[in-house]
Amino acid sequence: MTDDDREMLFGMAEELAGYVVLDYEREDFQDSPTIEQLARAAAVMEAHDWEVPPVIREALRKAVEAGRVIGTA
Repeated sequence: MTDDDREMLFGMAEELAGYVVLDYEREDFQDSPTIEQLARAAAVMEAHDWEVPPVIREALRKAVEAGRVIGTA
């Protein structure tokens, strides 16, 4: 994956997280596969020394508060 690919992926993850934070209900945070994908994107960001955007952290925090277990590498 090139730096350009990674930057595009991270940007899309940030946009998606914004929609998740605004539109998801508690149940959505508990069972949506999108949450796992956001967690994976955050892990890749951290692995490449990118700061995880606050909106992604907020989406993951809301998921944990809703009872979702977030996988870690």
